[in-house]
Amino acid sequence: MHIDMIMCYTIDEKEEWHMAKIKIDPTQDSFRSYIAKGNYYIDKTEIIHEYLEESFESKIMFTRPRRFGKTMIMTMFRDFLDNTRKSEELFKGLKIMEHKDLVNLYMNKYPVIFLSLKEVKGFSFEDIYDLFRDKVSEVYRTHSYLLSNNDLEDADKEKFSRIRNGEATRSATMLGISFLCEMLKKHWNKGVFVIIDEYDVPIASAIGTPSYDKILNMIQEMLSSVCKTNDNVESVMISGCLYTVKNSGYTGLNNIRPKTVLTNRYSEYFGFTDQEVKQTLAAAGYLDKYDEVREWYDGYIFGNTHIYNPWDVMNYIDYLNDNDGNSPDEPELFWANTSETRLNLVHGFLGRTADAQEGFERLLTDKPFVKIINEHIPYHKLHESGESLWAGLLETGYLTKAEQQQRKGTISLCIPNNEIKKVFQQEVYDYFKTHCGIPMQRERRIP
Repeated sequence: MHIDMIMCYTIDEKEEWHMAKIKIDPTQDSFRSYIAKGNYYIDKTEIIHEYLEESFESKIMFTRPRRFGKTMIMTMFRDFLDNTRKSEELFKGLKIMEHKDLVNLYMNKYPVIFLSLKEVKGFSFEDIYDLFRDKVSEVYRTHSYLLSNNDLEDADKEKFSRIRNGEATRSATMLGISFLCEMLKKHWNKGVFVIIDEYDVPIASAIGTPSYDKILNMIQEMLSSVCKTNDNVESVMISGCLYTVKNSGYTGLNNIRPKTVLTNRYSEYFGFTDQEVKQTLAAAGYLDKYDEVREWYDGYIFGNTHIYNPWDVMNYIDYLNDNDGNSPDEPELFWANTSETRLNLVHGFLGRTADAQEGFERLLTDKPFVKIINEHIPYHKLHESGESLWAGLLETGYLTKAEQQQRKGTISLCIPNNEIKKVFQQEVYDYFKTHCGIPMQRERRIP
């Protein structure tokens, strides 16, 4: 069900609230699969118009915390642009279809390379490289039709086949996306849209291992080869958690324009706005749960937009659907309990910096903590200084900027909602009490 198809419900004092039980699947992050299965969808397609028509940048990176809808957005761009797909029925009734000229110019009119690295992680360079090679081979298989083009040189076809079959050298594989752009441009006589989703997952998984530098170098070399100025590429769109490739030795990376949690443009597309949450709860028959959802899962400010955590909201509605609309005794920490966030990020910050004690104590008493924030941090430097620590917590969704900022050049940080406050109480405050001998002034429970 699309957002514009929401029905309005009223409450009769003599009747129970109608439980609509909209169909949702919080685990599904592919746009085509999600829509095709009839799931309720909050329409974010206007980002296509804003990017292609209003603010086109040929090399762009969207950074947001994990599970804030990046993959859904990236697969949506793929489905809209890819000239090997038919997507008119998929987008029927959505906002983007109101822009008829743009639809005629772009919908299923361009070659697209879509590379997802969200599952490319491991403990050694060999493990991560093998998964990376398999992903590149998978992308090549989707374009096997190129081997039937008699106008392409035999040497290029042989190289294509080696990469597709996972038999190419490491260097050829790492530069494989750039070479595929060249092949597609020759075949279609059009520039290629390159979409790379969760580019930094391999880098994050290698933190603290001897393989980190090699993995970082591999990803930077791949991105730089694609982002260098050339006629084969129409656009490169990248998503990730952190903008971690700034100031590298690869010149192509200097062309990337990051859109972070502090950027105003595109701020409403990753996560749910307050109005979208109200509409969704109304459609599901749970509008009476609005205050609880707001207290536990709202509180983020991306750019100038108030945002709810979408993973939490959809999982909360899914829980209500499975339990006849009955709320849990205490809302679950759906997002914070995912291993990649709670275990890999928060635990890595604990006890690393001198100002951590002061900062966490202020945050836990609902006092903003003012810091200078550098958005462009390599993963390996997250633990090196207080500035990196707080910037990392901001970018990964454990903190947000306060609505009232205190002075120019700094950011007032705060805990966004009850879910994250609960995490800090359980993981951070207890850590300092146990490991650092810091007395807790008073035990506080979240109401």
